[in-house]
Amino acid sequence: MTEAQKPQQLRPMQVYVIGRIDATRLHEKQRYSRVICPASDLYSRPQVVEIRSRASVGAKGDEIKALCTLGGFTRKPFRYTDKETGEVLQVTPVDMTLDLVE
Repeated sequence: MTEAQKPQQLRPMQVYVIGRIDATRLHEKQRYSRVICPASDLYSRPQVVEIRSRASVGAKGDEIKALCTLGGFTRKPFRYTDKETGEVLQVTPVDMTLDLVE
């Protein structure tokens, strides 16, 4: 996606990702591209996201700009004991996904 294609206004649940492709893989006709995004400053750790798409978004080392839709799903709940209070709590983890707007 070029700068000219950058959306003027994002729709709900859309994300504009800028970064460099660190790795790609193919699984069940879907491409997964791991992207390292620029850190916000010299002392911050860069964010890493994975973009799912039907077609390749680029090769390892390519700088990309991609419009994605944010999604997610819940995993199996589990119980844990709070070390400070001793209370047994139930947690339901949530995984987020990014699908390329194609």
